[in-house]
Amino acid sequence: MPASKNNLEQENTKLKRVIAELTYERDKYKKIFDASADAYSVIDLSSGKFIECNQVAIDMHGVNSMGNFLNLSPADLSPELQPCGNRSDVLAKAHINCAIEQGFHSFKWIHSRLDGTTFNCLVNLTGLFIEGSQLILAVGRDISDIEIAQKQISTEASEKQRFKQAFLGEKEKFEKFVDLAPVGIAINSISDGSFEFVNEEFGRITGYSVDELNQMDYWQLTPEKYEKQEHEQLELLAKYGQYGPYQKEYIHKNGNVYPVLLSGIKITDSKGETFIWSVVQDIAHQKQSEQQIKTAKEKVDSFALRMQLANDSAGIGVWELDLKTEKLVWDSWMYKLYGISELEFSCTYQAWLDRIHVDDVEHNERMLDEAINGVGIYDPEFRVVHPDGNIRTIKASAEILRDSDGAAIKVVGVNYDVTEKVDAIRKLFDAKLAAENAAQSKSDFLANMSHEIRTPMNAILGGLQLLKNFNLPEELRAVLKNASYSGQSLLTIINDILDYSKIESNQLQLEKASFSLTEVLNSITYDLDSLVSEKRIGFTVNKDESYNEYWIGDLVRVKQIILNLSSNAVKFTEKGSVKINASSKVFKGKEAIYLEVVDSGIGMSKEVTEHIFVRFTQADSSTTRKYGGTGLGMSITISLVKMMGGEIDIQSKQGLGTTVTIKLPLPKANNIADKAPKKSFKAPNLKGKKILIAEDNNINQVLIKAIMAKTNADITIVENGLLAFEAVQLELFDLVFMDIHMPVMDGIEANQQIKTILPNLPIIALTANVMDKDVKHYYQQGFIFHVPKPIDINELYGTLRRCLYLIG
Repeated sequence: MPASKNNLEQENTKLKRVIAELTYERDKYKKIFDASADAYSVIDLSSGKFIECNQVAIDMHGVNSMGNFLNLSPADLSPELQPCGNRSDVLAKAHINCAIEQGFHSFKWIHSRLDGTTFNCLVNLTGLFIEGSQLILAVGRDISDIEIAQKQISTEASEKQRFKQAFLGEKEKFEKFVDLAPVGIAINSISDGSFEFVNEEFGRITGYSVDELNQMDYWQLTPEKYEKQEHEQLELLAKYGQYGPYQKEYIHKNGNVYPVLLSGIKITDSKGETFIWSVVQDIAHQKQSEQQIKTAKEKVDSFALRMQLANDSAGIGVWELDLKTEKLVWDSWMYKLYGISELEFSCTYQAWLDRIHVDDVEHNERMLDEAINGVGIYDPEFRVVHPDGNIRTIKASAEILRDSDGAAIKVVGVNYDVTEKVDAIRKLFDAKLAAENAAQSKSDFLANMSHEIRTPMNAILGGLQLLKNFNLPEELRAVLKNASYSGQSLLTIINDILDYSKIESNQLQLEKASFSLTEVLNSITYDLDSLVSEKRIGFTVNKDESYNEYWIGDLVRVKQIILNLSSNAVKFTEKGSVKINASSKVFKGKEAIYLEVVDSGIGMSKEVTEHIFVRFTQADSSTTRKYGGTGLGMSITISLVKMMGGEIDIQSKQGLGTTVTIKLPLPKANNIADKAPKKSFKAPNLKGKKILIAEDNNINQVLIKAIMAKTNADITIVENGLLAFEAVQLELFDLVFMDIHMPVMDGIEANQQIKTILPNLPIIALTANVMDKDVKHYYQQGFIFHVPKPIDINELYGTLRRCLYLIG
């Protein structure tokens, strides 16, 4: 029994000790619970009520007592909706579930107090399972002050950024101001004088570019005689932080020395480096004015007399405007220039403006304002109206006088009458316009005369070409040959006159297209064959190893150059031969056609050679009588060569022949785009093809019909464009030849009308109009080719073949 009692006492003692420990632990955590700065509360999920809380929770939610708090549920301490728009009770359950699943869950929450106010809170939930009950420990902290502080920090950061942007904007404005300032600004290192920055005006003053100055120091701009003065200014800068203003001289880039006015301050950058900020003014004009004033003061009487004599002889009026009072002072000549007396003039700025023609006032005022502001000069030309209505033109110029601060204070200027000069210029302009109109009239006249001459020439040369196909007696063949040669000579003269006119008026345009030099030389050989055969001389074309066949340029003008030189060589060679040596060489750094035309003809003296390219010039009158010609050919040739950037040279001895060398720098080409033949010596077989010809001239109708007979084509001829338009609506034609000048409806309009209904019908312009602008216009209107009159049968046949080649 005593033993049992003893055990019981031990158990009791042990139990008391455990209870004491538990009580201690409970009290300890209770004190932590109650003493925490955060709101602590415990929720029993089975009842949904608070079962425990500390005083902070009671105070934070505005509850009167713990008893009242424990009668509340979490929903009573939250608004109906959270900022996200969801219901608070729904979100609360979701957060509690997260705490149960994860053991711990933290989030931001909007709580409410019993008075209806809300506050931001940071909530930590911890899931607890104690003695079969699911509890939630909720720890809340009011973070309203923290969020307000964060907003203030964000606002301050935004404000800081705004100030930064404003600073950068002002900095940019300042930099622009410095760079555009009308005075020179320079920043130099105080240690060695090297330029760290200069503005554009400083560069203008010194003559150096900004980049050049950034590689220099100010000692390079300063004459040696100023070294002592410079050191004195540096001492002032070190002592007072500024120097100047003081005058010295600069050495301009061109070597000239000129006066400048300098002042500056010492500045230190963020790195602690010291620099000199200087403002520099070019006072050359000021010095000049000062010297002029000094000289004027010393010799005022003599100078005034000479000036008055000069003004009287030149009719120059002198005036002075005080910019502060707007008072205007005139000398006697000013009154004469404006046709008024001193009594009629109030000596004010406005009174002067009232005398200026109303249309010239605004421009005159603007120029004066710009001069006063230092951004321009005052040298207008304006009209003044005399009281009697007479209008005179006045030329003015003026200088702006400024004070020591550079502010404009006076304007001193002169006026003189330039009415006669203006009238002379106007007359010259009218004469120039008349000359241009005359040149255009001449061009139009030549074009018209060319058309009028070519139209009958078409019948003559066309008929002669057709006669060559007939078996004529030898005497008639000789007559035919002479007639053909004479006709071609006349055509050459007409072409030369037109070319000369175009060259003289700068209207000749060079084409740029690939061509075969071989074809050009072959064509020239063919063109000169009859004359060479008749004279029984040799004619050869030699090509060396450097010869290049394909070039890019104006085929027609290249041929014209070579043909002019070759035909002259043949013309003046009675025995021996004419050779064309063709090669390719470098001329002035470019690939060039290199040609020599060598003949064994009559040659020329040195005096004649020097004038051979002068228009209308030949060796002498006997040459003209014997060989004919206008003297235009060689002038045109040299003009064409120069237009191509080339060179021509003549070496000749009288009685021993001539060698003409030409160099034409043209781009090389790999081949020629258009391989269709330009001429054909055989008529193409157009059997089954229907061709419509619109031609109003009866003779030309007969001629073209005869020429086209060999093609076996079905030919229809109409007299005007309207009939042509009607014809294509009645029949299906394969090709149309269209004359341009026709009655009722001309070829241009007829082409336009036909294209509206048959856009793919090929139409060829057949006309005596050969001016470049006319031919270009025809192509722009949709003509696929241009066949000039007089018609070259072989060229016509070639055009037909090219047409078939293009349209299949």
